[in-house]
Amino acid sequence: MKKYVYIFAWLVLAMMLSFIAHAVIEIGYIKYALGAGLTITDYTVFGYAYCALPAWLQIGLLILGIIGGYFAGVYFWRIIYVEKRYRHWPNGK
Repeated sequence: MKKYVYIFAWLVLAMMLSFIAHAVIEIGYIKYALGAGLTITDYTVFGYAYCALPAWLQIGLLILGIIGGYFAGVYFWRIIYVEKRYRHWPNGK
């Protein structure tokens, strides 16, 4: 049970990071488009929340966050709980 909670926490963290990356990319794109005089098209995914980024990029960032969070959770679970390599870190007991 502890392992599943740990991996779920990594999933949530990675999804939040993907939302931040989405916001940064979208802000950069909007600044570029306004500076270059381009027309910004509103895209919608799941029927709400208009966005300047194409739908494939929005969904791709979300999927990348979910997959990355899962693999990071499994990787760090193995390092910390299975291999116990945290003892070699500074302040490790």
